[in-house]
Amino acid sequence: MIMNTKTQNIILLAIFIISFALLFYGQKNVGYMGLTLELIGLAGLVLILYIYNKRYK
Repeated sequence: MIMNTKTQNIILLAIFIISFALLFYGQKNVGYMGLTLELIGLAGLVLILYIYNKRYK
């Protein structure tokens, strides 16, 4: 299954927005739950950077 570039960009934008929301929401919560949400958000941002760099390598 091959997606076109526009579909991939929309999916990456959605992951970016969700990851940023998780970072901000996790920062408000104190404790392990907040830390977990921040780490998931950070993993999403790193995933986006990996896909972007892989595309233009």
